[in-house]
Amino acid sequence: MKKKLLYGMVIVCWLVFVPPILGIGLTVQAEDVATYIEQGEQHRKNNQTQAELDAFLQADKIDPNNAEVLWRLARAYVDLGNVEKEKAKQRGLYKTAESYAKKGIQVDPNHSRCHTYDGVAVGKVALGEGSKEKVRLSAEVKKSVEKAIELDPKNDTAYHLLGRWHRNVANLNGISKAFAKILYGGLPPASNQEAAEYLKKATELAPDYINHHLELAITYQTMKAWPSALDELDQVDQLPAKAKQDPEYKKTAQQLRKTIEKKVK
Repeated sequence: MKKKLLYGMVIVCWLVFVPPILGIGLTVQAEDVATYIEQGEQHRKNNQTQAELDAFLQADKIDPNNAEVLWRLARAYVDLGNVEKEKAKQRGLYKTAESYAKKGIQVDPNHSRCHTYDGVAVGKVALGEGSKEKVRLSAEVKKSVEKAIELDPKNDTAYHLLGRWHRNVANLNGISKAFAKILYGGLPPASNQEAAEYLKKATELAPDYINHHLELAITYQTMKAWPSALDELDQVDQLPAKAKQDPEYKKTAQQLRKTIEKKVK
């Protein structure tokens, strides 16, 4: 009788005390992840990409199946790849970004930013590939960013990517078009006009993001819409440089302005 009473007391104690302890552990874990995400975002604002990455890696150690962490890791690796000069290392960074984005999609198939940075990373990888692989990856990029927009119609980065996809495909060289036709029966229809519309949507959603305006100006240049291109370059000039690559974007805009002004005269 005493043994039964003792066992009963043990079970009651386990039911009463263990669940709250487990709950506290999960809460602390979530708070730690949130803290590292916040730190990473602050480092990003300060253009400290390596510190940003380190913070997100710490969050990933605590919770390796967190889509909010995984897409940010993909973004950080893309940013590091953008400034890496050695091609082999650059490609490795982009591939790492792709792997984190794809894991994010596995964890949460409905996470717009995971699909977005899958598209970003795959597009970056494609830049270093030959015509055949570039065409194949191009279709993958379009699929990813369209899914991102479907999941979040206010995702300016995805609209930016889709705009650039349209411009790039609309202006493919003959070899790439031939590969596309032979291997895949061709690529989906694309046009500079659609490119401009998607990039314009990106500028409307994030008007202070310099690269949206720069890419829209480049698209207008491709269309020979000189006044519209100059209007977007004006926006680039007026906006303050905040992100790490913004000074470079501004330099590109200045060079583009000189080219366009010669056309206008």
